[in-house]
Amino acid sequence: MNRLLFLGVGTIAGAVQRALPTLPAAGTTRATPDERFASIQPIAATDTAAIRAAAQGANVVVSCPPDGQVDLAWSALVRGAASIAYLSSTAVYAENSGVVSEASPVSAHGERASLRLAAERLWLAAGASVLRLPAFYGPGSGLHMSIRRGTFRMPGDGGNVVSRVHEDDAARFVCAALRAPRGSLLLAGDDEPAPVAEVVRFVCALFELPLPASSHGEQVPLSLRASRSIDNRATKATHSIRLAYPSYREGYRAIRQTLGN
Repeated sequence: MNRLLFLGVGTIAGAVQRALPTLPAAGTTRATPDERFASIQPIAATDTAAIRAAAQGANVVVSCPPDGQVDLAWSALVRGAASIAYLSSTAVYAENSGVVSEASPVSAHGERASLRLAAERLWLAAGASVLRLPAFYGPGSGLHMSIRRGTFRMPGDGGNVVSRVHEDDAARFVCAALRAPRGSLLLAGDDEPAPVAEVVRFVCALFELPLPASSHGEQVPLSLRASRSIDNRATKATHSIRLAYPSYREGYRAIRQTLGN
């Protein structure tokens, strides 16, 4: 890889840029560039000529939320890219899928999953590899933040088992997707899917936070209702990925040490 183009600059783009700090990087923005662009050259998201030029020979990471329009427009601009990684979501699987592997069927349940799957098809046609990500966390995002803010509510008894991945490990999966053969499917996640309540109790004890209240029924956000475990073994083996944080315990302990409080 020789240079990066981020179509959408967020948490994962920042993690990838930190993982590959010597590569020149550009990224799209719809507003005045902020601190995320300290080492990423900003490109207006509406500047199609600049996006097309920046994509030539670049390694492109696509992380824009699907809306039925932006993927169609941008996928037509990157035909000259060296490689493309489209960052999708494990939300394309049914809520109660159990253990999910590369062979698991997807489910176009609801608008969110339908838009994701439509975007995946567009990017695959443009020569991308698809990386399906679960919830990711890091120093600036995760349970330690939402519980402290009081915005997190335990989904019922918290017994649903879900996968997650530290943002730095998510970047490792993204780099693998950029190096993978076109049309590849990769699944990201740590090695230990766990019940939500187990992780919440660990985080609260580690950061000295009170246990959050519970929510039930329609009060539970869609993103917290699922119970599915990502089997990352095939993707890790195929692409020689070694995680820095194989479970939430290592990940949140590292965050606690980084934040120092």
